[in-house]
Amino acid sequence: MSMALPSFLTVLALCAVYAVARVSGIGQHRWTPRMLSFASGLSVSYVFLDLLPGLSKRQSALDAVGWLSAVNRHVYILALVGLVVAFWVETAARESRRRQRQQGLADQTAQFAFMLSMISAIVQHVATGYAVGTPGDQAVEPLWLFAAALGLHFLVNDHAMAEHHGPRYEGMGRWILVAALLLGWLIGVIDSIRIPEVVLTLALSYLAGGTILNIIRHELPETRRTSDVGAFALGAACYTVLLLYLP
Repeated sequence: MSMALPSFLTVLALCAVYAVARVSGIGQHRWTPRMLSFASGLSVSYVFLDLLPGLSKRQSALDAVGWLSAVNRHVYILALVGLVVAFWVETAARESRRRQRQQGLADQTAQFAFMLSMISAIVQHVATGYAVGTPGDQAVEPLWLFAAALGLHFLVNDHAMAEHHGPRYEGMGRWILVAALLLGWLIGVIDSIRIPEVVLTLALSYLAGGTILNIIRHELPETRRTSDVGAFALGAACYTVLLLYLP
C-alpha cells in the first residue's frame, strides 16, 4: 500500500487537471494562448529530454524479445506511429468541423470524428495511468515531474478537444478520459495483472509521438490563435533546466 500511495496521489493529480479545466470552461475563463504555449513548451521538453531518452535505453530489452527482428529502433518507430495517428485524428476533426460549418451546423465535429478522437485519447490515458501505477517504473520517475509534464499536456489537449467537439466532449468526454486514467492505474497496481515491460515501453513511445503532434497542432493552428513563441520557449527552458540540475 505504501508503494501504491504515491502513484495513487499522482493519478489523482492528473485527474484533477480535468476538473480544473471544467471549472475554467464553466466560468468562461479560457486559458490564454500564452499560458497554453508555456504548458506546451514544458511538455515537449519532457518528451525530448526525459521520456524518449529513457525509453531508448530499453531498446536492448526489445531486441531480446525478438519482435520485428529486422527493426532496431522500435522506440522511435512507435513514437513516429503515435505522431502520425495523432496527425490523422487532428486532420479528421478539422475536416469534420469544416463540413459541419458548410452545412450550416454548429462549429463542432460530427459523431465519427468525435469517436476517433476519443479512442486515440483513451489509449494514451490508459497507457499513462498504467505507467503511473507500475511499481518502480523508471520511465516515470520521479513521479512528480512526470505528473507535471503530462498534466500540462492534458490541459492543452483538453482545450483543443473542447474547441473541436463542443458540448459532446464537455458533457461526457473528459470524464471518460478520467476513467481511462484510473483504469490504467488499476491495471498497473493489481499484482495479478502484469503486462510485459516491453509493452509498456512501446505504449509510452506511442504516447510520446502523440504528445509531440498534439503540441504542434496547438502551436500552429489554422486560424484565430497566435501562439506565443516566448512563452513556449520559456516553458521548454524551465523544464530543461529542472532536468539538467536534478540528481
